[in-house]
Amino acid sequence: MGLVMNKRKYIFPLAVAAFGLWACGEDNNSTTACVTEQCLIDQYGEFNADSANKALEDSILAAQGGSSSSSLTVYSAERPDPLEAGHEMELGESSSSEAEVACGPQTPWACVSSSSLILPEPSSSSHRHHHSSSSSVDLPPVSSSSVVVVPPTPANDFVEDHRSECQIGNIPTSVNNAKLPDPFMGLDGKRISSKDEWKCRREEIGAMYEKIMFGTKPRNPEKVEGSYSGGKLKVSVTDKGKSISFSVSISGGGTKDKPKPGIIGFASFGGCGSLGASTNGLGVAMISFNPDDVAPENGGGSFFQLYNGSDAGTAIAWAWGISRVIDALEKTPEAGIDVHHLGVTGCSRHGKGSLIAGAFDERIALVIPQESGSGGASLWRSIAQVNKQKGTQFVQGLASAGTEGRWMKSNFKNYDGKETTLPFDQHMLTAMVAPRALLLLDNQSFDWLGEVPSNYCGNASLEVFKALGIEDNYTYAQKGGHNHCDLPQDHYDEVKAYVNAFLNESGTTKGKVESFSSIAKWNKSEWIDWDTPTLK
Repeated sequence: MGLVMNKRKYIFPLAVAAFGLWACGEDNNSTTACVTEQCLIDQYGEFNADSANKALEDSILAAQGGSSSSSLTVYSAERPDPLEAGHEMELGESSSSEAEVACGPQTPWACVSSSSLILPEPSSSSHRHHHSSSSSVDLPPVSSSSVVVVPPTPANDFVEDHRSECQIGNIPTSVNNAKLPDPFMGLDGKRISSKDEWKCRREEIGAMYEKIMFGTKPRNPEKVEGSYSGGKLKVSVTDKGKSISFSVSISGGGTKDKPKPGIIGFASFGGCGSLGASTNGLGVAMISFNPDDVAPENGGGSFFQLYNGSDAGTAIAWAWGISRVIDALEKTPEAGIDVHHLGVTGCSRHGKGSLIAGAFDERIALVIPQESGSGGASLWRSIAQVNKQKGTQFVQGLASAGTEGRWMKSNFKNYDGKETTLPFDQHMLTAMVAPRALLLLDNQSFDWLGEVPSNYCGNASLEVFKALGIEDNYTYAQKGGHNHCDLPQDHYDEVKAYVNAFLNESGTTKGKVESFSSIAKWNKSEWIDWDTPTLK
C-alpha cells in the first residue's frame, strides 16, 4: 500500500505470517475483523486507531456469540516503544528482531496469528501498591493480508506525574465563592464522572496551585544520577546547561537484591521527619532529606542556582528535590531502597513540604504530613473566618504564611483578605494525593496551627477519597496535649497501620476522621454545596 504510519497513531509490530504463530495459536476463519483500510473506511467512515478499535469491539462481540477465537494475552508490564528511535515502518516491512520486540513476554502487546493485529487497552496497574498485572482476552482471528493497526504503547504508570498527557484549560485567578470549590469540576466547566478522569483533573488542580500559590515545579531534568556510599546517596542533577548536587542519608536500608521500603523524612526536629519511635520495628529504611541543601528559607540554594529566575517558592523547590531523590534511587539499586514503596513525612513547615511533595509526585505511595498548618492541610476560607470572628490573627493568616520562609510565590500574599476569590482551597491539595494513601496528623493545642480550619480540611478532604471508593486510604487524626512536632503515643497505631499496609503490604487500614476538639463543629452544608459523586 505504500502507506507510512506515524508511531504516535499506529504501531505496526509485525507484518508477515512467519512471525504470527509465536504466542497466539493458529488461525481460524470463523470470525474476521475489519482491518483493511478500505473496509474501515466503508464501515466506520475513517481509517485510524479509533475505527480499528471499533472494529475490534464488533469482532469480539461476534466471537462471543458462539464462534471460536484465538487466545490472546495482553501484558501490562512496562516496555518502551520499539519505535522510540523514530523509525517509521512501511506497511509490509518486518524483520525477525522486530517480531521479537512486538511479541515478547515483557511487552504490553501480544500478537495474533498471521500478519494481522488489533489490540485493546491493557489492564491497568494497581494504584495502591504500584504493581502491574496481566489479563487474557479472546480475540477473533483476522485475515492474513490485513493491515495491522494498534493503539499507542500505554504510558508508564510509575511516573512523577501525568501532566504531559493532560490538556490544561484556562486557569482562573479569581472566583466569587464563599464555599469550598468543587474538586470534581473541571476547568472546562464539566464535572468528572470516572476514576480515569481523575488523573487529569488532579493535574488541573496541580496546575492551579503552581500558577497561583507555589510557583512552577520543573519537570524532566536532562540528567539525574545517583551514587551510594557509606549510608549516603549523592544526587546529581543537570539541566539547562548547569549542574548541582546534594546528598541524603539512609539508615536501615536493604540490599540491591533485597531492598526495603523507605520513608523520606524532612531533616527537622530530630533527624528524619518527626514520627519518632512510631516506626521502630517496622522494617522500613529512613531517608533523611535536608531541605536547606536544595532551597534554604532565607533564599538562594542549589535549586535557584539551577533555575535562576524561577517563580517557585521554597516549598515547591523542596518537592522538586524529593522527586530528584526518587529519580536517583531508581537509578541506584545498591542503595537498597524499594522505590515502589516510598513514604514522605515532615512536621510544621516541613509538614507543608511533605504534603506538597506527595501531592506532586505520584511515585510516593504514602504521605504523612504532621501539624502542617496554614499553607498545608488547613482551609484558607476557614482561617479567614476564624480570624474575623476573633477580631485578631488568631490562626496564622494568608499574608503571614505567604511571606514566612518564602514558601509560596511572592504575590500569593495579595489574596490576603480575599480568600473567597481563590479558585481552590487546601482540601484540593490533599485530594491530589488520592488514590494513594494519606495520613494527616494534627495538633489542636496550638491556636496558630488552626484547630478548626485543620479539622474542617480533614473532613472536606475525605470527600475525594469517598468518590474514588478508597476511604480506607485516608485518615485524619487530631489530638492535643503534646508539644509541637512531638508525635503522641495515641497516633502511633495509625502510623504503624499505614506504614504496614502501604509500604510493607502487611495488614489493612480502616480510614477515619478522628478529632477530640470541643470547638470544631463540622457542618458539611455550611462549606460544601456540591454532591460527592461515585466515580466509576
